[in-house]
Amino acid sequence: MALVPGGTSAGGAPAAGGSSAASTASGPGAASVVAAAAAGARGSSAAAGADDGASWTRGLAQRLAWSLGLGPRLRWMLHGARVVVIPNDAVFPYFALVGQLHRRGVRTVLMQEGIRFPQLESYTGPRYGATVSSAVCAWGEGSKEFFVGFSQVPESRIAVTGTPRLDGLDALAWRPKGDELIRTLGLATAPVAFLSNPIDIQGYGTNEAKLALFARFLAGAAPVLGAGGISVIVKNHMQENPKDYARVAAASPMAGKVTVLESGHTFAAIAAARAVVVFTSTVGLEALMFGKPIGVLEIPGHEFAFEYVQRGAAVPIRIADVTRAVEQLLAPDAARAEAGQALVERHVHDRGRARHHVADVIERVLADAGVRSASRRQEPPARAIRDEGGVANRRDGAPR
Repeated sequence: MALVPGGTSAGGAPAAGGSSAASTASGPGAASVVAAAAAGARGSSAAAGADDGASWTRGLAQRLAWSLGLGPRLRWMLHGARVVVIPNDAVFPYFALVGQLHRRGVRTVLMQEGIRFPQLESYTGPRYGATVSSAVCAWGEGSKEFFVGFSQVPESRIAVTGTPRLDGLDALAWRPKGDELIRTLGLATAPVAFLSNPIDIQGYGTNEAKLALFARFLAGAAPVLGAGGISVIVKNHMQENPKDYARVAAASPMAGKVTVLESGHTFAAIAAARAVVVFTSTVGLEALMFGKPIGVLEIPGHEFAFEYVQRGAAVPIRIADVTRAVEQLLAPDAARAEAGQALVERHVHDRGRARHHVADVIERVLADAGVRSASRRQEPPARAIRDEGGVANRRDGAPR
């Protein structure tokens, strides 16, 4: 069995991994090779309405990178693997890797790497989880609904396992780090944390439009935060430029009261915060695990992509009424807190034991692969065909 790592979450933990029972059979440097190739392409291939010329150039670059180096190297690294665990099958280089593996008769297990929500109607690219995999390890019942409804994954292939990378999350253990951050920044009181993510590469506008939303948030929040002597700390996703946010903050009514953190763990920022503001990222779910109130900034024209607001777990921060929303965010709300914990249960199954559930899934797939391998030695080989997605299947339709 081989595990191909993904990127990192907003919290800094591996996006795919953490299962103590899952040995990594990848060759030397497999993680760095795949992660490096994915870094420049993750999300960009998923952006809806991308410029045709840029899209064509990116596609050509990906094909060349795959054919001239990455594809052969990964084939060598994963030689002999019967099952490969992947975090993503909808962005380069993962979709190319999955196609290569299936053509060789290698089974794949998709281990969900972050919160899931349907793409925009204009999106025409691959659907996360839709590649023919032997099993999909979903974080929770909410994610299972996504895989069945949006990605059209057969329910029989989905196992609700939870996420190994959050098994060991202990909010209380992070409290000293949060207190230390407050002291280091010289803050008189707990700040509001703005934890961003690159919604622009998810198809939600441009980087400039995203920064404009941040500017409008600061302008609307300034009267409330200023009156309470409350500062803002900003922690960016790895694919964002902190200097962009620092520039916007310096030109805002909150100038001098905003600190953009360029290092340190996101969990320390969450632990330090009195409340957290997000766009669409998994870090909102992590903030709820810390017991923090969260607000979700509206994306004009799209409102709220993930169901934080729809499930009553977060304050909707509409651009036209930021001031009132921030007042609401800072006020205690028992019903919203209860809804937040219900959302965590819906999306993070059996926290603390997820690694065991994932290992069970991998072991079942390995066992089935062994049975299939033995039967193929006794029977004429099944003729390989291609479905519309270009994935090699057995003649009887079962995934190879």
